[in-house]
Amino acid sequence: MAEISAQYSRALALTLFTVSGSVTADDLIAAMEGHFPAHPSRISIWDLWHADLSGLDLAELVRISDCARRFAKDQTEPQTAFVVKREQEKPLVKLYEQVAGVRGSPTRYRLHPSLAAAYEDLGLKDPFAAQRESA
Repeated sequence: MAEISAQYSRALALTLFTVSGSVTADDLIAAMEGHFPAHPSRISIWDLWHADLSGLDLAELVRISDCARRFAKDQTEPQTAFVVKREQEKPLVKLYEQVAGVRGSPTRYRLHPSLAAAYEDLGLKDPFAAQRESA
């Protein structure tokens, strides 16, 4: 079972989703549908460091992409960074990027080995670092 939390920075129009456990398309879609209507985000970071994506297949990637595209279409230059630890997860994330492109997503996607690398690539300082350090 997946656990997904979202942290939002209005100033940066950024959402950090932290995902752990075995993930389904329904989990990811529910997270987006539950968060983005109230917190539109130009930038999303999906911290998948503790997630197991092995249950996702191509049809589910299409569903996830279509959902994400609905929320990204109204954003200026939307960006999504994926933070992935396990080597076996990287090809799946790259496949998702290809599916999203074919499905007409306006989002620029990037794959990173750490949150620090994702923030650096985005040219941002981590607005949630203090919260993680105090936890």
